[in-house]
Amino acid sequence: MIKRGLISGILLLLIVSVEAYFSGDWSHIYYICGTMGLVSIGLALAYFIDSLILGNKGNFSSKKETRKIGRIDQSKGFLIMAIPNLIAALVYIVI
Repeated sequence: MIKRGLISGILLLLIVSVEAYFSGDWSHIYYICGTMGLVSIGLALAYFIDSLILGNKGNFSSKKETRKIGRIDQSKGFLIMAIPNLIAALVYIVI
């Protein structure tokens, strides 16, 4: 899950960079990558809080014992996905 998050983050950054290069408007990196980075951090926080609150209880119809482990791994994946996008937005702000 962590490798998939990193690959997704880098792929999004590359797509936005190519689009910004051809359009000539480099502020797209700030707006799109920054927004996706913040959304990814929000999702990571939501999945982490979900794993803390619900634990491995699941819902009424299913009791999946590995639910907490899965949610924490998804949270790590979203957090790793946010890192390249937020770094790109920060580089745009600095330069």
